[in-house]
Amino acid sequence: MHPFMKPTALLASFMALSVLSACGTTAPPKDQAANSSVKPTAAATTQATAAAKMKTETSEELYEKAKKEGKLVVYSPSARANDAKKTFEAKYPGISVEVFKLKSNELMDKLMREQDAGLNNADVIITKEVSGAVGEEMVKPGRVYTYLPEDIAPKVDEPFRTKDGYANYLEMRTLYYNTEAYSKAPVSNWWDLTTPEWKGKSYLVDPLISPAFMDLFTAMVVNSEDMKKAYKDKFGKDIELTGTPNAGYEFIKQLYANNPVILKGSSDVLDAIGKAGTKSPAVGIAVSGDERKIEDDGLKVAPIYDLKPKTSVPDAGYLYMVKNAPHENAGKLFIRWMMGETDGQGAGVEPFNELGAWVPRSDVKTKNAIPYEKLNMWAYDHKGFYDNATKVRDFVIKLK
Repeated sequence: MHPFMKPTALLASFMALSVLSACGTTAPPKDQAANSSVKPTAAATTQATAAAKMKTETSEELYEKAKKEGKLVVYSPSARANDAKKTFEAKYPGISVEVFKLKSNELMDKLMREQDAGLNNADVIITKEVSGAVGEEMVKPGRVYTYLPEDIAPKVDEPFRTKDGYANYLEMRTLYYNTEAYSKAPVSNWWDLTTPEWKGKSYLVDPLISPAFMDLFTAMVVNSEDMKKAYKDKFGKDIELTGTPNAGYEFIKQLYANNPVILKGSSDVLDAIGKAGTKSPAVGIAVSGDERKIEDDGLKVAPIYDLKPKTSVPDAGYLYMVKNAPHENAGKLFIRWMMGETDGQGAGVEPFNELGAWVPRSDVKTKNAIPYEKLNMWAYDHKGFYDNATKVRDFVIKLK
């Protein structure tokens, strides 16, 4: 993180997390925006608002301007950006796309350092959330802004049209079960996993080395009233807290007390419960983006997409324009391309529309058995996650 930033609890906890995991994302300090030279000014707000609501510029209009710029620079944690780059450069000759692959926390740190030094290098970022820090420290201060043209906006599903930034794809973490052991989903409520029947029979990725998996626990804490109601639905009585702050924390405590098997990665979970012929009686939390692994490896598993109170929380890939982008027109053109253009049929969206990933547009047909609008998920509360992520992580550390 930035060497001149004062350490906070959030920074200290996630610095350790960064060492533990080469593939996770970590959260920057809560006072990072306060110590930064970029403040949430009226000018920044005006720029972001104007950019988000500007009249649609057609691809042809943008291309004519972008050819004079000749290139654009993209920061992205996803290799899919390189797939979009290939088709974009074929469609729009004369414009080269430079992609820097960075984990989301590294992306934030790099961009903020550059902006604070007066350097304008990046035009577009594709990023996952980092425990709410992207929304709180990047979007609110006006470092980045949503570019959603008027001809595309009506086809974008909420909350990615007006509430959150635009996400051109999202994944989720949910329970998977062995289809040779069970003819239908054996679990319907998250609280099922705290019962004697499931003692030692649930697998999960260690959330201390995967903030994306920790987000699921944080969602339960932030939405504790939902967890409270789900408890009563399951057991027919009101929950009694055992020294925990709310029902979300209580679930985490009872889950860990029921001896779950903790593994390093989502693929490890799927292998453990899904190898053909094992008829594993266990269930495991895995990421939907691993659907390709299920197909490639012939695993006998299926996801559960309807759990009480909610199945999961979105793990979305957001698209943002960068403030003072040096290749603004090329950046906008590239975002349009990754969105799938006006009709949703543009080749740029194809790398993101895969099994286990959803494009939240009404005119893009999903490859999944269930459409995005029927996914039973909590909304991603950026501020709620930002305020609670460190507390949840500290709570889990004490349980181990």
